[in-house]
Amino acid sequence: MVPVSFHDFFSGCATVAGALIGLLFVALSVSPEKLTGDDARAEHQVRAGAAFSALVNTLVIALVALLPGASLGQAGIIVAAAGLATTSGLVVVLYREHQQKISLGDVSMLVILFGLYGLQLASAVQLDGSPRSVSGVSRQGVLLIAFFLFGIARSWQLVGARDFSLASTVAAVIHQPASASTRPEEGDQAAKANPAASKDDP
Repeated sequence: MVPVSFHDFFSGCATVAGALIGLLFVALSVSPEKLTGDDARAEHQVRAGAAFSALVNTLVIALVALLPGASLGQAGIIVAAAGLATTSGLVVVLYREHQQKISLGDVSMLVILFGLYGLQLASAVQLDGSPRSVSGVSRQGVLLIAFFLFGIARSWQLVGARDFSLASTVAAVIHQPASASTRPEEGDQAAKANPAASKDDP
C-alpha cells in the first residue's frame, strides 16, 4: 500500500519513464547498424540493454505504485530479480565478445547496475515485510531517480555524444599538454635536419 502523498511523484516517474523509453528507441533507430548487421558491436548492444532495463524498471515500479492496493514490495522484488538476471546476461554477452578487451567504462557501468538492483532488492524485501513503511516507499523512490540518471547517461553514450565525466576530463587534460609539447620539438628537429629549406621559407 503506497501512501497517497507519493501519488504525484510516481505519476511523474511513470510519465518520464515512458518518454525516455520512447527517446531511447529513437536514439537506437538513428544507428541501427550498430545493433544488427555485419557492423553490430557487442558493447553498443550491452549499453542499449542496460539503459532499456533501467528505464523499464522505473516504469514498472511507478505503474505498480499507482495501482490501488498493489504491493510495491513484491513488485520491487520481482523487477529487481529480473534486472539482476538481465545484467548477468549482459556480462556474459560482453565477455564472450571481447574477453580481455572489455573497457573500464563498460565494467563500471555493469557494476553500478548490479549495485542499483541489489539495493532495490534489499529495500523491496524490507518493504514487503512492512508494506505501510513510508521510509521503505521513499527508498524505492530514491532508487527510481538513480535508475533515471543511469538510463539517461547510457542513452547519452549510445548516441555517440562526448563523455564529460570527471575521469574522461582528467584524462584529456593529462594527454593534451603532452601532445602539444611534442609538436615544437618535432618542428625543431625538422628544421635542424633541413636548414636550407627553413631559410628559403618566406
